[in-house]
Amino acid sequence: MSNPFHKSSRIKSLLSMLMLVAFSFSFTPIASAQGAFDFADDEGDEFSMGGDDFDFADEPQAPLDLGEHFVMPNNGKPVNLVIFEPVDSTPQKTLDNLTDATVDALKDEKYAEYDSVKGIPVLQKLSEMSSDDRMMCIDDAECMSNIGAEIGAANIVIGRIYTDGRERPYVTLDLIDVNNRVNKNSIYFDTQQRLRKQEQDIAGALIRLFNIDTGSIDSLLGQRVVEETNPLPTAQLVSGIVVGVVALAAVGTGIYFGLQASDYESKAKDAVAENEKIEMAVTNSAKDTKVYDDLKTAGYTQRQAKDNLDKAKDYAMLANILYASGAVAAVVSVILFLVRSDKDEDLFAGHDVYVSPAVGANGNGGVVAGFSF
Repeated sequence: MSNPFHKSSRIKSLLSMLMLVAFSFSFTPIASAQGAFDFADDEGDEFSMGGDDFDFADEPQAPLDLGEHFVMPNNGKPVNLVIFEPVDSTPQKTLDNLTDATVDALKDEKYAEYDSVKGIPVLQKLSEMSSDDRMMCIDDAECMSNIGAEIGAANIVIGRIYTDGRERPYVTLDLIDVNNRVNKNSIYFDTQQRLRKQEQDIAGALIRLFNIDTGSIDSLLGQRVVEETNPLPTAQLVSGIVVGVVALAAVGTGIYFGLQASDYESKAKDAVAENEKIEMAVTNSAKDTKVYDDLKTAGYTQRQAKDNLDKAKDYAMLANILYASGAVAAVVSVILFLVRSDKDEDLFAGHDVYVSPAVGANGNGGVVAGFSF
């Protein structure tokens, strides 16, 4: 007869084994799937799934790869670093072009005391900040001065251009004085859509920015450069007066000879008319010798009439020559008074100006004028 307690013990053992096997099979899928996930605490501060899928580390943004090399000027002059900060959807190429144009404008002789370069290291340091920190720093003269001092700059020129939703782009320029850690001056103005016009307006605004002029930028952009007229050299002034007097004298003398020519021409015409009367009277007097002699004595001789006609022609030619000479001299005088040389020398310095009458082979008169060089 079997022992009931022994059977009960064997049943309990069998049940325990079955439960152990069932428990083992229940956890096998989880164990087999373990390789698809990585729950390791990598370096104690990261949680990752699948090794590289997620990264919750609080690290700064990677430095901006500007693709440009920066060389700090070492000429002993204060250095201006120029940047254009993006504020809207304006293309980066436009910002780069405006930055280059600003640097070129600052290389003008008006800014000879400075060395000006593109602020590549400033942009590099700003790119390492978060968006909020960058926004706060770019508007804080103290923060920007710290960056400038670390680089070794004297000033930082910060430009911004607003184009979104604007018919006329809006430009701002700030001058950060690194040594005094202040925003030394700010300029604001509207410009046009054309890049060339924007560059020209920026060049004009920089004059106001560095001169610390608090006047209206509109008056600056609207003004036109008025060049001072060079004073008329004394020799040129005297020459103009002398030539002008010669012109008046030539015209006056020409008028005199013209009147004389007209007078002698009238005398010649009168002689012709008088001789015609004599011939008619002689015919009517039945060729009375005494009447003929009296009438002939009262009129002009043929030689006198010819002399008057020759004088009329000569004086007329002289009058024409003098008129032409006077006209040329007047033109030269006007040129001497109105035209100013860009150089500090007389317009006709080293050149011989001449005006002279001339008579052609056919007896016609004229004038020759010119200058040697």
